[in-house]
Amino acid sequence: MYKELVGKIVDEAKSEEANLVIWDRRDTFTIESDDLEKVEVTDDYLKVSMQDGKATVYVTHDSIYKMVVEKEKAGKGRSGIRAGFSSAID
Repeated sequence: MYKELVGKIVDEAKSEEANLVIWDRRDTFTIESDDLEKVEVTDDYLKVSMQDGKATVYVTHDSIYKMVVEKEKAGKGRSGIRAGFSSAID
C-alpha cells in the first residue's frame, strides 16, 4: 500500500481517538488508540511500538491488504467501522 494512504488512515485514527485494525499477509492486529502516538509511517513500512516499548511491530506497506479505523459507537458499547481500505492480493 502507499505511504500516503497508510499515513492518512493512521492520522484519522489518531484524530478520532479510535483503534486501528490492520490485516497483513500473516496476521491481524489491533493498535489501540493509546498506542497510536507510537506509530511511525516510513517510506517502506509501518512501525508500531507497543506494550511500553517492549514490542515493536514492523509491517511493510505492500503486505497490508486491509486497514480499518474502529470507533466505539456512542451508547452501544460496540465498535463500528468508520473508515478504511482494502485491496486484493495477487
